Amino acid sequence: MESNDFIVCKGVKTHNLKGIDLKIPLYKWTAITGVSGSGKSSLVFDTLYAEAQRRFLETLGTYERQFLGGLPQGDFDEIQDIPAAVALKQSNRSTDPRSLIGTSADVFEPLRLLFMALMDSSCSKCGSPVESHSAAEATEYMQKKWKKNSDENFLLSVSYVWPTEKKKKKDILRSLMLEGHIRILANGKIEIIEEIAQNDLYDRLSGETFIVLDRIAANTELEEVKNRIESIWSQVKFSPQFSTVEIMSLDSNQEVNIGSRFPLRVQPFCKKCNTSTTIIQGSDLDWQSVLGACSTCKGLGNIPIIDELKVFPNQDLSLKNGAIKPWSSETFSWMNDNLLKACKAEGIKIDVPYKSLDHSARKWIWYGPISDKKSGKNKDSTVFIKDFFDVLESERYKRNSRIMLSKFRKYVVCHDCNGLRLGEAGRNAQCANMPFHALMNLEIREVRTWLEEISNRKKIKKRLEFVSEIYEEVYKKIDLLSRLGMGTSVLSRRCRTLSGGEYQRVLLSRVLGNGLTDALYVLDEPSIGLGKSEIPDLISCIQELCSLGNTIVMVEHEPSLIRAADLWIELGPGGGSEGGYLVPQKSDEPVSFAFKKFTQSVPLRKTLKNSTDRIYKPKECLFIKEFSALNCRNLNIEIPLANMTVICGPSGAGKSTLVHFGLQAAIEHFQDSGNAKNEVEDLDDQKGVWKEFAVPPQFFETHEVVSVEQKALHRTVTSVPATVLGLMDSFRKYFAATDGAKQLGFTVSDFSFNGAGGCETCNGRALIKEDLFFLGEVEKICPECNGTRYRSDVLKVKWLGKTIHEWLLTSLTDCAHALKSHTTFSKPLQMAVQLGIGHLPLGMPTASISGGEAQRLRLASALTKSENKIFCILDEPTRGLSEFDVGNLLQALLQLSSQGHTFVIVEHHEQFQKYAHHLVIMGPGGGADGGRIVERQYV
Repeated sequence: MESNDFIVCKGVKTHNLKGIDLKIPLYKWTAITGVSGSGKSSLVFDTLYAEAQRRFLETLGTYERQFLGGLPQGDFDEIQDIPAAVALKQSNRSTDPRSLIGTSADVFEPLRLLFMALMDSSCSKCGSPVESHSAAEATEYMQKKWKKNSDENFLLSVSYVWPTEKKKKKDILRSLMLEGHIRILANGKIEIIEEIAQNDLYDRLSGETFIVLDRIAANTELEEVKNRIESIWSQVKFSPQFSTVEIMSLDSNQEVNIGSRFPLRVQPFCKKCNTSTTIIQGSDLDWQSVLGACSTCKGLGNIPIIDELKVFPNQDLSLKNGAIKPWSSETFSWMNDNLLKACKAEGIKIDVPYKSLDHSARKWIWYGPISDKKSGKNKDSTVFIKDFFDVLESERYKRNSRIMLSKFRKYVVCHDCNGLRLGEAGRNAQCANMPFHALMNLEIREVRTWLEEISNRKKIKKRLEFVSEIYEEVYKKIDLLSRLGMGTSVLSRRCRTLSGGEYQRVLLSRVLGNGLTDALYVLDEPSIGLGKSEIPDLISCIQELCSLGNTIVMVEHEPSLIRAADLWIELGPGGGSEGGYLVPQKSDEPVSFAFKKFTQSVPLRKTLKNSTDRIYKPKECLFIKEFSALNCRNLNIEIPLANMTVICGPSGAGKSTLVHFGLQAAIEHFQDSGNAKNEVEDLDDQKGVWKEFAVPPQFFETHEVVSVEQKALHRTVTSVPATVLGLMDSFRKYFAATDGAKQLGFTVSDFSFNGAGGCETCNGRALIKEDLFFLGEVEKICPECNGTRYRSDVLKVKWLGKTIHEWLLTSLTDCAHALKSHTTFSKPLQMAVQLGIGHLPLGMPTASISGGEAQRLRLASALTKSENKIFCILDEPTRGLSEFDVGNLLQALLQLSSQGHTFVIVEHHEQFQKYAHHLVIMGPGGGADGGRIVERQYV
């Protein structure tokens, strides 16, 4: 291959890369692998993608480029022949309730346009087809009549029914004359409007008459006929009074044959409603638009209401003993006291459990006396519960009010649209007997079937010729979602309810389905969340993308995906300072494929097919009974303490739903309210329903519950591993105690980049944002502190030979070696190294680290800060790990479980399944085909 067939990289020194040289073939699929911290992301994202982005931005105008100085970019000597790049990074699931599979996969908009193009014009009020005629149809009718009778003339008019009162007739005639109308047809004769008014002939205006719009003679030129009819149509089309044009024969004596009248609907007419109507527009199908969204729920599909169970979480308490949760604080205690006095005066018992009060008493507590509300009387400063929340609602502009409202609300299905999100017109839209809202709630594989079926219908096939490109785009994206294992999900499913793997595939379908060619696609572990059976479909999709003439560069650890690539490159041999080199390819597989061998043996497990049976003693496990949410239905699950429980199964089988909507939600619900069951499903609050939940005695006194999902710990760049691990306080104290700090008069706060010591330009962020308007915001390195976060005088102070900025650049492993004699540092640092994140620098923003690294960082923090045992929920902790790193993590978790800690892990990796003490297999498929416990294996 010639040199211009490669992306040529020379002297790449970004982060820990050691000046490496490499060639990446164009129009091929290249996999970059290696252990954690070896420099994969530094090469692919921080060098290749950053440089491609920078070169694109350089094509902008002079005005835009003035803001781009200081943009983060890779450190290299030379990069040649790099195409325009598209990146798919590890992203957090969107928590926006408007973010759905259809919108995130960019399929909703083209599907909406396709639906509108193929559907018949329909009434916005009932959805029935409407009758409507064009000016061309009127011309065509007259031409046909002329062929039969060449002497026939025509009168074009609109029907009008007059009122009986003479004064109203006068007013109507006056307005008609002002509008330019001259004649009317009454009793079969053409009358002059002005003559009727002048001669007081209003008695001729009775019943149905016709307002004459035009008279067209048989010998009129065709072009003139077309122009005159077009003029009439434009006049009547938007008239609030008229909707139908009547064409009647007119003989040479100006006699009108009313019996020959031929009506043409200028405005849409619905026979079912028997009236003129508006037709369904494209905007009516868009619930993200104010035009198409349900006016009640604003397109969300649900509405917030105050939840009585949150206001009174423990209904065994009395009003006197603090049953009203929002008024239990000192801030609102006066409201509680006044309500107690009012209750005594009303005769409502305040010393009995709230649940014992009858309906009328509860209603009074919530709404107060109805008579006072009607009369507007003052209630002697007594605030009732509804009043309290009404005030909060009126003060939603205040942050504290919004937080208070969110604590005591729940969401219920909108009573107007029944959760369909659309207004009345959108709910009535149909194409090929398929309502649009029903299409959005079909399984994706059924949407694909529907698309295939309509392409074979004669009536629709003709229309498809005009929108074939839109149809192909929709079908391709729907097909990609199906092939990537999302076929059992629905387009209207909220992204916040997706598992990490499902969301990654939604994003992947968007990237693969955009149809670009000659582009560089940069993918970050696309196999995340996929089971072994789902990898082949992913491989075929990537190969298809590559065959279109694109270049694929992928950071990946999955062996089968790496083997399928045209080329693999390994970085290493270690992480952090020990990485950044090209590892020689001495065999057919990367060195990092070598899984760590364990000294402990594989546990001997028994298999249980009947998932309803109990297998652990109540004092040894957490138990949840008959849990249901999303596709999970009536599941029973036990979690033994001091063990590692692994929940596996195909993507979309319900693993994350069971763990987060079930186990985690039940723990939090039990802690907050003491209730062992929950009967109300709240998907926005990530809470299912269950019949029973039980924990061992003293569980919350002896255990700390830690749940770490697949998301970054914090969204702010001011959060770093040093703050998460609780090390920054110690660093600040040691620096403040140095002679250099004392001479300069510095205190502990001067060594905080969030406080007094932070750079005044970037406020300790190291980056500043520039608004490029239509291009959005970009971040660039702060020109004042050059990314160090601190004031220049603070960086003059050193402790153990390093400034505080230099310590923040040091990896956790190097810090563990350098500070092993300092007890405040050694335990958290050693735990972080043990969990496989020693390559992370102390000052790396946690928002930019991978989901797997974020989980392990949070776990290390919990294990070192808590004196109790840890009950930890992990969601795919192997994310971002090589096979060797997986071995290190697995050994660490097994060792910690032997010390009494408990781990509940959602995981696909076969080694985790192999060494689990308790294995729960869900499935058998995903979506509607999943949601069941297929098998349980226990020690």
